[in-house]
Amino acid sequence: MRKGDVFGFMLLTLGLGILTGILIAPKSGKETRKELSEKFEKGFEEACDFLTYESGRIKSKVNDTVDFIKDKINSNEAQ
Repeated sequence: MRKGDVFGFMLLTLGLGILTGILIAPKSGKETRKELSEKFEKGFEEACDFLTYESGRIKSKVNDTVDFIKDKINSNEAQ
């Protein structure tokens, strides 16, 4: 499973969990809104962490590729 698929699945399950919680929770509207707010905040933090991790990983791969290409160019110039 690709990382993008995992992220989409995570968002889907988060949404379904929230919807299920609303439908079966015997709480007042104020309590439910507070709980929803906390869950959205947690989901947002997880999404930010995921994007931060992935952007760092992509940046690292791009830098490695650039270094590899520079090395190849330099070795061809030396010949």
